Amino acid sequence: MSGIGTRPAHAGAAGNRAGTIGDAVSFLTVYLILSVALPSYLSITALGSLGRPSTLWGLLALFWWAFEQLRRTTPVPHGSKAVRWALLLFLGAVLMSYAVSNLQGIPSSESTPADTGMLRVAGWVGVALLANDGIASWERWLVLVRRLVLIGGLTAVLGLGQFLTGQSLLEWMSLPGFSADSAYGSVSSRGEFVRPSGTASQPLEYAVVLSMVLPLALTLALTERQRSLAARWWPVLALALASITSGSRSAFIGTAVGLMVLVPTWSAAVRLRALIAMAVLMGIVYVAVPGIAGTVRGMFQSLGNDSSSLSRTDSYDIAVDIASRNLYFGRGFGTFLPHYRIFDNGYLTALVEIGLIGVSLLIMVLLMTVWGSLRAARMAPAGSPARAVGVALAASMLAGGVLFAFFDGLNFSMSAALLFLMTGVAGGYRGLNSYRGVSRAQANGKSPTQEDP
Repeated sequence: MSGIGTRPAHAGAAGNRAGTIGDAVSFLTVYLILSVALPSYLSITALGSLGRPSTLWGLLALFWWAFEQLRRTTPVPHGSKAVRWALLLFLGAVLMSYAVSNLQGIPSSESTPADTGMLRVAGWVGVALLANDGIASWERWLVLVRRLVLIGGLTAVLGLGQFLTGQSLLEWMSLPGFSADSAYGSVSSRGEFVRPSGTASQPLEYAVVLSMVLPLALTLALTERQRSLAARWWPVLALALASITSGSRSAFIGTAVGLMVLVPTWSAAVRLRALIAMAVLMGIVYVAVPGIAGTVRGMFQSLGNDSSSLSRTDSYDIAVDIASRNLYFGRGFGTFLPHYRIFDNGYLTALVEIGLIGVSLLIMVLLMTVWGSLRAARMAPAGSPARAVGVALAASMLAGGVLFAFFDGLNFSMSAALLFLMTGVAGGYRGLNSYRGVSRAQANGKSPTQEDP
């Protein structure tokens, strides 16, 4: 198996190969399961606020990546250098914020959140670096994307079950040594309908998962024609239905952003079929779920006048005022506790916690992955699966980045974990395409060799 220390086969026999200690794709698959499939409210009781399994796994990823950098004797032959340095600079900015806040002195109530916040960021960056540098072949990279779509599709199915039954369907899940750190036996509602959250802690976090996975699911369904129709299209159907029934404006906005990137790259025939499929799907939901059309319409008619929108707009001046007291490095990641104020804007919260430098680097990371994916996609032959997947990555990252402006995304484990994992996946895509180009099969418009997910 290819690991983070192994050069891809196309580098030639003369290449100086480092050894490998495992398979990064399998490691990242476990992280996906811990972050998205395992309910986000579960944590290891003995470890308190640091007890989320995904956080511990992310820290292990950082140690693995750092170990491989120390032991290798040649530069990393794959992965995006730009994404790698952007991630390291962001981690450095958060570390500087942590140091400055501790030197200035922080209240005891913020000390533990500052420690765990620093470790959470280190874990996210570790996973992103491992995904960026640790996947040495297109085939293994594609396996990880398929697994991401599979897990996202299953999460959407769970959300649909919650919508239909009005229950969380997770009450039975109790693991030895784990405790629930939030109420999970009930579900929220909007109008007459339940707002499902899947395995996420709240519906907005769930909307991020749906919006980021849907572009990839759509693209794989359209390009991997060697797979059966059912295997390709059930995740798309589940994700689309879950978005419609989510009761969340964010799910509609995220889906729209992703489609705005994808649709211009489709042929006229694909656009027509997609439009017909969307109309049919909306019609079925409208007939099968009376009243949902009015609920969705009401969500957008009240936009700007409801309490949620007013809370966000009223937070701008307050956030800037608080941030100005520690303008460059902030007060420390995780230290602006929810009972102080909830901004419902991830970038405003980041401005307060990690300062102007930190939030600028965060935005740079997101923009770099979108631009890098599109640039790498242009290197692939027109109409090839490699180009289509690159555009889908850009659509996913842009959708996730936009939705972080509607809630404190970095304060929720699932949304933050998925965003940073996708950052690394996008960096890996750019690096693989820049380093090796595409295979002859891709150049002929065929899908790469498939591995079972």
